[in-house]
Amino acid sequence: MELDDPLRAAIAIFSGQYGVAADRQVRAAGLSWERQQHLLRRGLWLRHSPGVLRDAAAPTGWHQRAQAITLLPGARGIIAAGPAGRLHELDGCLDVNDLTLLVPDGARIAHLDGVRMLRSRRLTVDDRAMVDTIPVTSIALTLIHLQAHGPNVEKALDCALRQGSRPDELRRVMERWRGCGVEGPPGLLALLHGRVGARLPRSYFQRLASRMLVEHGLTFVDEWPVHDSRGRLLAELDLADVALGVGVECQSWEHHGSPAARRRDTARKRTLRALGWEIVELWWSDLERMDDVVADIRTVVDRARAVHGLPL
Repeated sequence: MELDDPLRAAIAIFSGQYGVAADRQVRAAGLSWERQQHLLRRGLWLRHSPGVLRDAAAPTGWHQRAQAITLLPGARGIIAAGPAGRLHELDGCLDVNDLTLLVPDGARIAHLDGVRMLRSRRLTVDDRAMVDTIPVTSIALTLIHLQAHGPNVEKALDCALRQGSRPDELRRVMERWRGCGVEGPPGLLALLHGRVGARLPRSYFQRLASRMLVEHGLTFVDEWPVHDSRGRLLAELDLADVALGVGVECQSWEHHGSPAARRRDTARKRTLRALGWEIVELWWSDLERMDDVVADIRTVVDRARAVHGLPL
């Protein structure tokens, strides 16, 4: 098949949009309706949905479906809520496999199987973002939707702050969306307030573990750096009682379960003990037996207090 300029331009659109393109985009590339129909008859292109084409050779998947629904004619839709969190790579949203489309109030769009529809008359340019070629709600509006419509907002908020989202910008958007029937902003503002000015944990697991230990009367600081005698950084302990030299490491099988990782952790723990630190490992499954974990940590804390000559 001869690749003239209009066809090359159309193929480039498919290639850059997960294998899908809108009819209007193909027209804008200079390809005629007749040639488009010819390609459809030959099976080189397929009809994905009304007004949207798919390259038959392109792999299908969640990102392609997300891209395709934003190309529907007349919708002017953007991916929102949990699916937007997945596109922004926010913790707690990475396994989302459904789709949510946010469209302006009054947009004419038919019901789509497997797609949850949200409508709003309050969208501004600041509420829109792009992840690759997929239009998506901004991180701030994504968090608002997560607070109102889905779980894991604390994980997502922590992740957004770690990624570099500015608290003042998040707060500004949350305040703008506050009221008028929008559920998310008040609770989200409270969560943000509790994080601003505090050392941010690296993970939701760390925050959850810290919270559960506080409930049992054990208070630690987050991510305490430990240096050797020459000032070199040896470790950043997830949780630490600095005065007593007791650290708690929140371990995951993903990062610490392999034999090599376990050997590194053992060597690291040996070095920390040589500097006077006592390290307790806390695994996700341990959160289901917190009474036993707390008893173990209290034993280590009491031993450290005795070493330092402090009352038990």
